[in-house]
Amino acid sequence: MEAEDDRPDCPSWCVTTAAEHAEDDPGTWLHEGPRFGLLRTWWLEGATSGPAFSATLSEPDDAPEGSEELSADDLRQLATDALDAAMWLDRQARTSRAEHGVSVVELVRRAHQGSTRSA
Repeated sequence: MEAEDDRPDCPSWCVTTAAEHAEDDPGTWLHEGPRFGLLRTWWLEGATSGPAFSATLSEPDDAPEGSEELSADDLRQLATDALDAAMWLDRQARTSRAEHGVSVVELVRRAHQGSTRSA
């Protein structure tokens, strides 16, 4: 189902505009997800090969000035951001379409509600 503005029924985290979605290939939607520092996350919905979730480095125009040279602190931050992005991508890839973008706390709450406990 598509939204009224010709945008697909995107996950809540998608920041892709309707104009950008209009340029997507037929049968696929490229959703841009949250950013982790210099890393941008993506989901290619409808992809038949390759990873559906991925991350890229920000375009040079989007990157903060001076980010081409990284200090030790900058590298540690990039490593932290990369780990956060990887964990986000892994979680999205393991969840159903309806669960994309749902917090871990909400997923745990749902699991507890759906479980039975016998003593």
